[in-house]
Parts: sequence; structure tokens; C-alpha cells
Amino acid sequence: MATQTLLSLEQFLDLPDKPGVAYFELDEGEVIEVAQPVFEHGAIQAAVARLFGNHVKQTGADFSISIVPGFILASNIERAPDVCLVRKASLRAMRMFKGAYYGAPDLAVEIVSKSEGAVDLDRKVKQYLNAGTTSVWVVYSETRHVMVHRRSGEIRDFTAGQTMEEPELLPGLRIAVDEIFSVV
Repeated sequence: MATQTLLSLEQFLDLPDKPGVAYFELDEGEVIEVAQPVFEHGAIQAAVARLFGNHVKQTGADFSISIVPGFILASNIERAPDVCLVRKASLRAMRMFKGAYYGAPDLAVEIVSKSEGAVDLDRKVKQYLNAGTTSVWVVYSETRHVMVHRRSGEIRDFTAGQTMEEPELLPGLRIAVDEIFSVV
């Protein structure tokens, strides 16, 4: 049985860039290499960011939206959601360490890659929620559905023809599942 060396947060954040790897994540001390996303992944990522951005702009909601920022969720966990929303005041209060924010986004969106396993994805969702994220959207491009996990324990599956809402964070937001996948 091979032994894996676990890294501290500081060691992890000092890792050099690696060809073919878009970015790294740290999962309880274990380094996860995230490959450059395929076109479909990026198109969905852009669509979700645009849909959130349109709502924030129209309503003046006090949120910042970003694509793949690093969040230090615990002393040995750093994750980079595909898309996230963070209250502007919370973002200003977050301390940065080597380019990553200490804290959790209010809403995280993860677009499932073919290389991601169910156990790893479940652990990632729990890490966000345990760190204080209110809602995690898991987007399955192959089967064209979105699982929404809320800190309250509620889990909902949205499919074609359905509309998602985030009443606690973004009152009035309505995103049709079909609109997320219309770009691919």
C-alpha cells in the first residue's frame, strides 16, 4: 500500500504551477490536481455566472460573483468553486493568505467533471456546507440536472422544465435549468 504525503496549507499554497493543471485544491491535506476544463464546462460556468450577474445587477443585491477563487474552508482544506457568490461585506472582511480567502462563499457552484467521483463530490459539498456556505449547486452537464444542497439539510434535484430559486440569498432569483444548458 502506497503512503501519501499530506501537505500543510502553507506547503500547498507554495506549490508551483504545473503544465496541464488549471489549479490545485487541498482536500484534508491531499492535493487534488484539477485539469483544464473542456469547452462545455467553461460555457456552463460562464452561463451560470452571467445569470447570477444579471440578477445582481438588476436588483442591486450586495453580492460579488467570481469564477474559481480559492477559499480556505479549514486548516487543511482549500477549494475553488466553479462559480460563487459572496456578500460584498463578507468578502471585504475575509483575510487573504497567498491568494486564497479564509472563509466560505455564500453560494458555491460545482460543475461535475467526468473525472469526479460521487464520494469526492459528496465530501466537497459537505466541506462547503460545514464551512458556512448556505447553498451548493452541483451541475451535472451529462444528465442535464442540478442538485441543490442547502445548509438546512434540504437537497433538491432540478431537471429540464424546472426553475431554481435562492429565496434566502437572492430573493426574486429564478433560473431555469434549461437556460444553464442552452449554451452547449
